[in-house]
Amino acid sequence: MYKKFLAAALAVTMVLGLAGCGGSGGSTQAASSQEKESSAAPAGSTGESTTAQAEGADAPAVIKVGFLTPLSGNNATYGAQCKAAGQMIADVINEEHPEMAMALAKTAGIPALNGAKIELVFADSKGDPTTATSEAKRLITEEGIVALTGQYTSAITKAVAVVTETYGIPLLTAGSSPSLTTPETGLEWYFRFGPNDTYYIRDSFEFIKQLNEEQDAGLMTVALVSEDTEFGANIRIEEERMAEEYGIEVVENITYSSSATNVSSEVMKIKAANPDVIMMSSYASDAILYLKTFKEQNYVPKMLLGQRGGFVQTDFLDAMGKDTEFIYTTGGWSADIDTDTSKQLIELYKQYTPDGADLSEGHCKDMINVLLIALGINQAGTTEPEALNEALRNLEVDTSTLPIPWNAITMDEYGQNTSANAFVLQMRDGKYQTVYPSDYAAIEPVLPMPAWNER
Repeated sequence: MYKKFLAAALAVTMVLGLAGCGGSGGSTQAASSQEKESSAAPAGSTGESTTAQAEGADAPAVIKVGFLTPLSGNNATYGAQCKAAGQMIADVINEEHPEMAMALAKTAGIPALNGAKIELVFADSKGDPTTATSEAKRLITEEGIVALTGQYTSAITKAVAVVTETYGIPLLTAGSSPSLTTPETGLEWYFRFGPNDTYYIRDSFEFIKQLNEEQDAGLMTVALVSEDTEFGANIRIEEERMAEEYGIEVVENITYSSSATNVSSEVMKIKAANPDVIMMSSYASDAILYLKTFKEQNYVPKMLLGQRGGFVQTDFLDAMGKDTEFIYTTGGWSADIDTDTSKQLIELYKQYTPDGADLSEGHCKDMINVLLIALGINQAGTTEPEALNEALRNLEVDTSTLPIPWNAITMDEYGQNTSANAFVLQMRDGKYQTVYPSDYAAIEPVLPMPAWNER
């Protein structure tokens, strides 16, 4: 009861916040009781493809799953790549692939529902929370989806969570604010199976600690550079806390506009502070801007470590090419992970990629949620929302059969997988390669980063 109260309070607060940002009308407001009764019911309650399976009822032939991603705007390229990755997973589930190691690949469709097929219903968020809210509601009330994934940014996920909590369908996210998996929010339909910011940042500092202990690396000071949306703000708070915990001095702390077109003054401040490590939370366009400015000012720290975001996006990697060499980033996956599932999907993605891009960490974090939803439906034996929610909270699966081989799946009461592990990667020879944890390391880390004229 207390969690329901918290979730309802969050929904009201978030809706008012969205309205205050210029949104109005049905696209940004949670549905009223009357609206919920008169509009199409939540996925899982009406229609042959989404109806809950009453005892003895026929299983649906098709199960619709929503996939909300930016298909236009600044992140359209990335969104199209994630769309392709999600469709690849759905196709592997829907067709029989006895040669593949991925969960649900060896049978056609959902075994517990007589081979029902997964149909992904894609929607364009345009990278805008108001649009995403409207599209999420449409996917539920008009398309009849049983679950939703995609989202891309923390702000969009937070807005969409209002809708999924209101209608009562599972929302799975790849990357979003850790504040959504806390007692304060009390969300009942939200799931994050991968590591959250705390886990990524903890492993960043563990990596630095290991380098100091094993290589006497002398990494004792850090500059924190964060874009000004919720993504950057949450990471900065965790970095500040963990820097103190690990005894690393913060010598500069910069917050900048994510739409900045010039960061020369910010880079000059960083140079003056002369940190051993720069930790950055940026999207692709601003990561490109900073790296170009570092090169223009002929500046290289001992270590430049990105907190995922733009640093793992193909837009950044393609634009900066060889200049990305020796950069570090945290990540939830790497192409050098040695499992059959991962290697097979890397090869298969080449048939799906819309622009020749390789399968990336970001794509994997989005596409794995399609598989997790399908596994939840199979375990529940129904698309009934409450049963699917319960199955996702208690999912039983061999993680080696997932695209990302987490240590385990252990969901806490707030929807966070507490057994998810992160990686630290370094760009070498044109690709990110794992350097931490040691058990997964493909290469030895290079430190310090070479000067621009020594590459």
